[in-house]
Amino acid sequence: MNEIYLSHGSLYDYQLMPFFNIASKCGFNGVEIIVGRNEELSNTSYIKKLSADFQIPVKVLHCPFNSWQNEFWPEKPQQKLMRTVEMARQLGAGVIVAHTALSHESEYKNWLIDELANYQKKNPDIKIGIENMPRRYVLFGKLGRAFYNFKTLPFKIRKKITYDIAAHKSEYNKFKPIELDDFGNSLNSVELLNKFEYITIDTTHLGTWNCAPHEYLDKIKTKIAHIHLSNYKISREHRLIDDGIMDLAAFLSKLSKMGYNGGITIETDPHSFENHRSFAITSKKLMENIDFIRKSFNSGF
Repeated sequence: MNEIYLSHGSLYDYQLMPFFNIASKCGFNGVEIIVGRNEELSNTSYIKKLSADFQIPVKVLHCPFNSWQNEFWPEKPQQKLMRTVEMARQLGAGVIVAHTALSHESEYKNWLIDELANYQKKNPDIKIGIENMPRRYVLFGKLGRAFYNFKTLPFKIRKKITYDIAAHKSEYNKFKPIELDDFGNSLNSVELLNKFEYITIDTTHLGTWNCAPHEYLDKIKTKIAHIHLSNYKISREHRLIDDGIMDLAAFLSKLSKMGYNGGITIETDPHSFENHRSFAITSKKLMENIDFIRKSFNSGF
């Protein structure tokens, strides 16, 4: 029976104690934590204590986002990855999730190409699953791309000038949209992801490519370390499993037929819930999603 985990990203404005509480009460087999955003999410001893107190193991760690900079973590993405591996070992987690390199992350890209394989070989107890990332357009061509990458630009403005490829309409053409990431210089294609020993498949990110997750599985030639499961609506990522346009039952059934025996993390967004601050409403929905996963996965046999 595949284990099902809850990502702290699903309830990222919860502190860790209530997050562990709801994960335990809902019957998850473990949790996934996106580390590094603040001191609490960098404190190995505290996370280990909560895991013991609520009797729910930390199964997966997600590296800090490459853009996060604070006093608790090193600056470079590859250094963050290596630090996350050390933290995972201390917590007993067997998998870490790391974002792939986008076009502007040349140093990190070169490290992934030239050094990750050897680093993974030296750390065989921790699977490093490189995650497929979203694919979007940005309006106003290269100027729009430069404007989007301006470090102090508020998120709400970034959102107004970008949209998912799946949401493209012909009337946008007058605004000269181009890919937000310079696709030819990133590692975000399935062909390049297949060169890594392990990958993490994120289903909602596939939605931004206008790609059905069960069809994506046919393109995978390497080992799947982990699954991030959530649905997708046009321009709205990380929806609850039953709230979107993707056939996740078909995806889970196909995973089962392929013999996948790794973990599956529910990684939604707090705002995908009717009221994520209500323990009763949120826990009921999470348990429904657990039931959906188990039934869909078992239907593969």
